[in-house]
Amino acid sequence: MQSGPAPIGPSRTTSPLVRCCISYWGGLEPVTETPAEAAAAPSSTAAAAAASEAAAPAAGPRNLDKLQLTVEERLGVSRATYAAAGGVRVRQHVNPLKRELQIPTDAPQWSQVYDQPQRPLVLDLGCGYGRFLLALTQAMPGHNMLGLEIRDPIIERANRWAEHLGLQRTVLFLRGNATITLEHTLAGYPGTVDLVCVQFPDPHFKARHKKRRTVQKQTVEALARLMPPGGRVFLQSDVLEAAEHMRDTFEQHGSAWFAPCSDLHSGPVFHSASEPRPSGQQQQQQQQPAAAGSAADAAASSDDEDASSSGEGTEGQQQGEQQQQEPAWQSQWAAHGWLQDNPLGVPTEREVLTTEQGLPVYRVMLRRL
Repeated sequence: MQSGPAPIGPSRTTSPLVRCCISYWGGLEPVTETPAEAAAAPSSTAAAAAASEAAAPAAGPRNLDKLQLTVEERLGVSRATYAAAGGVRVRQHVNPLKRELQIPTDAPQWSQVYDQPQRPLVLDLGCGYGRFLLALTQAMPGHNMLGLEIRDPIIERANRWAEHLGLQRTVLFLRGNATITLEHTLAGYPGTVDLVCVQFPDPHFKARHKKRRTVQKQTVEALARLMPPGGRVFLQSDVLEAAEHMRDTFEQHGSAWFAPCSDLHSGPVFHSASEPRPSGQQQQQQQQPAAAGSAADAAASSDDEDASSSGEGTEGQQQGEQQQQEPAWQSQWAAHGWLQDNPLGVPTEREVLTTEQGLPVYRVMLRRL
């Protein structure tokens, strides 16, 4: 089983439904669409389905139409809103270690971007296209929303979406590298940082690319200094190894400030097959997510072994012997399990696509101590 995220673009080996989903909600954004063309395009799901049926087999459009309705219903933001801002050309993978992204983002004048800057803040790190925050405003109306992303075109378009919805004084998207800019940007925010989300980040499977991941030691330490007691950090991914990395980084470098929310993790949870479980609960765990998680964990471990064993020879054998003598670090938080349901009640598009396919999502909610 492939452990990584769905490919950015459809391939010949991808199922028709997944190809349609990726094209509609995923990385294949329209690249030449102008506002006039967007206005002329079918805006309702029924019209979109009718247009699709002319060029595709009958089963695909019907399933796509169902998924469109599911996403629009669960996010509460219609396709017409997205089309109103026009299309953009987006490069899916941007290196966060680029020189231009090592400069912290200056804070805006908060009173000029938010109507009520003293409100508690929801911060979405690596906010992607921004649709999640636009939908979350309906579930958390007493909060200001801030999304940080490193790709300029989608930041500009997300702000146009917010303006189209009349949310431009509640939702703001900024370009910024979360690993270096958090304190510089948010130290002067007049309210509190109440909720931080890191959702479905690029897993960066290659060992040499793991330093590009969003959650690093400096990210944890910056959030610990910014957040008040009771603040929450929500982590989720459909890639087990990526979810474990986020959770373990917070545990290794932030256990003095953060801990899993006991009220949530005492509810419905599941465990991957490779992780420890609390006594007496083994028979209560769901088998399907565990099996999928085990396959993803095995694939990620295999990639790491291939990368670490290349060109090492005798040195690699010595390291292996040392590891046998010194037990590897093990997470204590793993015993709390992965949340079965999204506690925020508002999914991302990737989350909708993943759950509609019956695949697991690995979620953790942490609380600032």
